Amino acid sequence: MNSQLNGTMNEELPTPDSSPTAVEEPLYLLCVDDEVDILKSLTRLFRKESFKVLTASSGQDALNILGSTKNIGLILSDQRMPEMNGADFLAAAKEVAPDAIRMILTGYSDIAAAISAINRGGAKQFLNKPWNDAELLRVVRDGLQQYLLVRENQQLHETVREQNQILEEWNGNLKRRVIQQTALIRSRLEESNLQRIRLQYTSDTLLHMFIDTLEQSSHQLSIHSKNVAALTETMMAALSLAPAYCEEIRTAALLHDIGLFSAADHLFEGSVPLPGTDEFRDHCVKGEALLAMSAQHKGIGILIRHHHEAYDGSGFPDKLSGEQIPLGSRIINLASFIDNVYSVDSGKETEYQINCKVAAGMGTLFDPSLAHAASRAVKEMLENQYY
Repeated sequence: MNSQLNGTMNEELPTPDSSPTAVEEPLYLLCVDDEVDILKSLTRLFRKESFKVLTASSGQDALNILGSTKNIGLILSDQRMPEMNGADFLAAAKEVAPDAIRMILTGYSDIAAAISAINRGGAKQFLNKPWNDAELLRVVRDGLQQYLLVRENQQLHETVREQNQILEEWNGNLKRRVIQQTALIRSRLEESNLQRIRLQYTSDTLLHMFIDTLEQSSHQLSIHSKNVAALTETMMAALSLAPAYCEEIRTAALLHDIGLFSAADHLFEGSVPLPGTDEFRDHCVKGEALLAMSAQHKGIGILIRHHHEAYDGSGFPDKLSGEQIPLGSRIINLASFIDNVYSVDSGKETEYQINCKVAAGMGTLFDPSLAHAASRAVKEMLENQYY
């Protein structure tokens, strides 16, 4: 053992993030050797590490520790021990703690024993005695980091399995599922002051759930959302926006009023909160919070949050103005206005009437640079007879 090397190299080697924060229990290293001095040396070597060190002077003692202690991430065992050698011990340890990383300490003359430990006990590596302190530190740190990554992956798989089971249970009545999930989401939003809810649904499933909610909850709101999405697509085509950005804006347009989803009682009664009320003004923020359940949809949520901002800064919720407002939000705001006007003004000279109202809002409510795109969208809407 190179004690001088240990004294200098410990300061130079970076310590990886092997802290037990990824799991609830403390992280342990189990050292097994029949020589007490060896165990003391190993304990001193690892005394400054973030993990804890357990020691055993025989294979049987080590097996007892493995059976009673959780989160032993790595086993470092001597080969030459009485009653049970290292290879035999690691083979037994593999049955008790299959996830633990296993390593063998052996002399240069014990190559055959090391091979046996690898083949029978699943040892990941064998290290020579006497060891190099710096090398042993590096190998143990890397091994424990590997163990933590495996544990994290297992936890993620278990989370996915549990959530897939939840999704399978959603084969009942859609309206009942929507009301239940809405109540849960609304409750959590209120309790956390609109903090993001970390539900681990897949991205497509989450979007489809919201779209289905609009379909089943309010026919009028669903039609409006589809019209706004269609108008938005026409405007984006006129602006020659990048396809990837267009898809994000189109999805945000389709879900721009999903914040009203939190007012499920209103929706299922066939009505929505009245414009100008606090409940209505809150729907932009609530819509963003719903989309924040998936980190992948953060950009969509931002577009939804700002789709009622006005170009002159008089809108809500953040009173942004001009180009402070995301372009997608500016487009959705204008598309929503066009559809709302069309829904109540579809008589003679409809195109002229809508274009006049849009023109009146340019520079105050709407971005003047979108005027041409808006005119094209109105024309296509009337040609295709939306609704």
